[in-house]
Amino acid sequence: MGTADPDRRREQLISWIRQHAADSECWARAETVVRASELRVRLEEVGVTVTPDVAAALMATSMVLAAGTDEFGGDYRDALGDVAAVGLELLDETSP
Repeated sequence: MGTADPDRRREQLISWIRQHAADSECWARAETVVRASELRVRLEEVGVTVTPDVAAALMATSMVLAAGTDEFGGDYRDALGDVAAVGLELLDETSP
């Protein structure tokens, strides 16, 4: 992927995940908010401050794993999508 214009690449990642998250059912979006809250608490318990960089790292990690996991089937990819959506929720909570 390279390092050329990381701000543009970050915005592309966020836009892509935001678009897919928007297609979720309302109950799934509510679950994402709850998961994000639970993850925030867990991260704080281990001394990790949730920043936009942490949120972007969650989204990027899920995308990298999902890109190479066709063999694991839909459930695995759905879980990675959930991680990406949680990252987006955390990003939205930490962004001004």
